[in-house]
Amino acid sequence: MHAPINNREKLLLAARELFLEQGYEASVDAIIGRAGVARQTFYNHFKSKENLFAETAKGCFLDIVVHLDGEPKHLRASLKTFAQAYRDKALDPEGIAAYRTVCSQASRFPALVREAYEHGFGQMIARLAEFLDRAMAQGCLRRVDPVFAAELLTAMALGQDRTKRLFGIECEQADEALKLDYVIDGFLRMLACPSCA
Repeated sequence: MHAPINNREKLLLAARELFLEQGYEASVDAIIGRAGVARQTFYNHFKSKENLFAETAKGCFLDIVVHLDGEPKHLRASLKTFAQAYRDKALDPEGIAAYRTVCSQASRFPALVREAYEHGFGQMIARLAEFLDRAMAQGCLRRVDPVFAAELLTAMALGQDRTKRLFGIECEQADEALKLDYVIDGFLRMLACPSCA
């Protein structure tokens, strides 16, 4: 049996649904109505709509984050598992809606969006870079800037699929496994150690 959802969680859930449906234009009244709480309850938990949006944005980005920890013993399989999990989350309709909603507010709330990035994608890149750095130290990959390598892998994993979805363009239903095989094999070829070639 699940514990009952408290009022703060109700507000965050309602805000997430409405912000993803309507963008930042979703009203506080609509959020309160969907959450089924009193107006005073909203202000007991959040100073403002901006404050609620900030919490919602962080939660959305954290939900897309995938971490790759451990040792790079089975490097190819580990990277493919990571890339698949990241694609699944980032290209999910909710992941696309979150990206669109949060990025649309970058000029209005630059500090908020930067913080959401740092707590979400920034953390994912940092941890992936640590994993790749260990692979480089063990001679599994050529020594390059591990942060650059992590950013390169995540960009390759999504390819143009996120951009197409952001523009409402249907993506071809190519074989996901084959697509990721090309991505991971290409990445590993680029970073292959000269001694391993």
